[in-house]
Amino acid sequence: MGIRVGIDLGTTFSAIAMIDKQTGKPVIIKNSFNGSLTPSVLCFERNGNIMFGEDAKNMQLIGAENTVAFFKRSMGKDMFALDILGKTYNATDLSALLLKNLKREAEQQINEKIDAAVITVPAYFTHKEREATIAAGKSAGLNVISIINEPTAAAFAYGLNEKDDEQTVLIYDLGGGTFDVTIARINQTEVNVLGSDGNHELGGKDWDDCIARYLVNEFYEKYGIDLSEDEEKVTSLLVLAETVKKQLTSSGTVTVPINYKDIKGTVEITEETFQSISQFLIGTTRDVIDRLFDSLSMDWSNIDGVILVGGSTRMRMIHDYVRNMSGKEPLGGVDVDEAVALGAAIRANITEKGQTALTITGLFGRKKDAELMIQGAKAVTDVTAHSLGMIAISPDGERYINSIITKKNSKIPVANTRPYHFRTRTKDNELEIYVLQGEHDRPLDNTIINKYVVTEIAQTSAVSSVIQVTYEYTADGVIKVSALQEETGMQLPVRIEPVLEDMSWTDGSPKDVIEEVSTPLNVDVLLAIDLSGSMDGTPIREARRAMRKFVDELEHPLIKIGVIIFASKTIVKLKPTDKYEKIKLVIEELEIDGECGYGNGDQPFTTSNEILTASNADLKYIIVLTDGYWSHSKRAIAQAENCHVNGIEVMALGFGSADYKFLKRIASTEKFASFTELSNLSGSFSKIAQAIGGNTTSLTVK
Repeated sequence: MGIRVGIDLGTTFSAIAMIDKQTGKPVIIKNSFNGSLTPSVLCFERNGNIMFGEDAKNMQLIGAENTVAFFKRSMGKDMFALDILGKTYNATDLSALLLKNLKREAEQQINEKIDAAVITVPAYFTHKEREATIAAGKSAGLNVISIINEPTAAAFAYGLNEKDDEQTVLIYDLGGGTFDVTIARINQTEVNVLGSDGNHELGGKDWDDCIARYLVNEFYEKYGIDLSEDEEKVTSLLVLAETVKKQLTSSGTVTVPINYKDIKGTVEITEETFQSISQFLIGTTRDVIDRLFDSLSMDWSNIDGVILVGGSTRMRMIHDYVRNMSGKEPLGGVDVDEAVALGAAIRANITEKGQTALTITGLFGRKKDAELMIQGAKAVTDVTAHSLGMIAISPDGERYINSIITKKNSKIPVANTRPYHFRTRTKDNELEIYVLQGEHDRPLDNTIINKYVVTEIAQTSAVSSVIQVTYEYTADGVIKVSALQEETGMQLPVRIEPVLEDMSWTDGSPKDVIEEVSTPLNVDVLLAIDLSGSMDGTPIREARRAMRKFVDELEHPLIKIGVIIFASKTIVKLKPTDKYEKIKLVIEELEIDGECGYGNGDQPFTTSNEILTASNADLKYIIVLTDGYWSHSKRAIAQAENCHVNGIEVMALGFGSADYKFLKRIASTEKFASFTELSNLSGSFSKIAQAIGGNTTSLTVK
């Protein structure tokens, strides 16, 4: 049986790490050049041999043909393809070749077989890029245990410092081709990621490009020759620029020799010039950080320190920026080049709860339970860097929108279910869903992941059938879609189809391109809360907490929520609205203060009926929360039945001294009545949220 490793599959350099079975500490597996880092470069020779790493990098330096690099930036992009010596490669193919060679070389170095790996990805990678990374690992002969965000892996490595106090850290990860920023709370037992943001097309290569452009321009000014017209020379200058960038880290001025044909020239570049020509890139990283702070309602005052990760953070301008913005020196104890691979090795050998998953071999090759304490092992909770949504129709039916199902920076794994009211036919019952990643209202401003087609929907006796569709983010940040037909209770097959090449129809009107569509359903929900005296103390506190979570789970542009309270009398606190922050504020202010009395003589149905009957919503719900006996129960039942007649669904949730038989009488159906423990109130509200769901529309493009 082989070992588990962590692999930092980088844009410019890659690294592999393992756990030292003597110390339990992660260590880098050196390559055949005794280096910690291996260039992420491939060179295809005409004899069929494929060079990689340092050898391929040297070929790139001299401008050799069929040399490829920076392909990580194209992971998951359908349009990326390279024709090399009669064969076509995409970024997944190239990454698989690199991983296969890295694995083989590492096995030779340690004289052990590598079976499985945790592979790192930028936190800002989308579903397609993550799937492509997993596919590359499998193609290279690896059992991919999981993929982990690079900043999260770095947080594991920082945990090797064994700090006693909890720290809130900002991880500034600037690699060769990608940039991520993550905020995490780290203590002795857990890495808790609060949020991530990034730009996977920004990295050290962009600073190299600035130097290369400067060298070309200066050479033209001095010698009158435009090197940009020579593709082979430009390639070698880009490699040279990376070396110049590293030299400027330790030297204020670098004189760069440039030989071209019969000219042996030089160009001088200073640290000040380098900062000047690349300052806009620093500004780009600042914008990403500000965006993350805004999304988490945080600022630099909430940060205990900054962890620098990625070789590009060695640039002095990065240190200066971090020092000026945070007001303190970057945190030490982390090797910027090795941290990600070391953290991945830790994660590869522990469970999600931080328990050791490593087995060690005893006498005669027998396996025994792990006794090795892995240094840096912690439980981890991560988040998704992108909202998950779908193409839906706006409430007014005039345009297409991104209907967000799972918000950015939600903890993963996470799953949310939405019901579709689907009009069934005698045959060919299929529901098409376009899934998006992103936060923008306009669908095309987001990443369209896939078209998911729900098939084998059974025809029912009713006009329409309810299809419960579940959208899941796995712990790897990969999207999964599943479906269940409510009437039959059967799981339905879901087929993935390519996205249409021309999606411009999403900028038009639904009325122009949709032949058949499930009607978009607007929903009004009234929360009717019992505020009699028995709710005082813990009950009202738990109720507020459960309702806030309920509102978060139900948030949708088609759903409006209102709040009424009742005891001796009924008071409308808020009519149904889609202003979700206002809804949560009203819930937060609910108190047992005598505003509606302290008794139990009134009921909420008369008032609710008046509000919802006047509403134009397609679906109307009253959710009653109560903990005790109602003195005029017969009148309450009669008024609840009036709501039923008017097409208003009543859901009754009780706890404490509530009467379950009474709850069943006021609820629209028996399944809408439930009795729970106070401690499980949040779970019960969550089930109600899933039952109501975000009633959006399915799209069948004709």
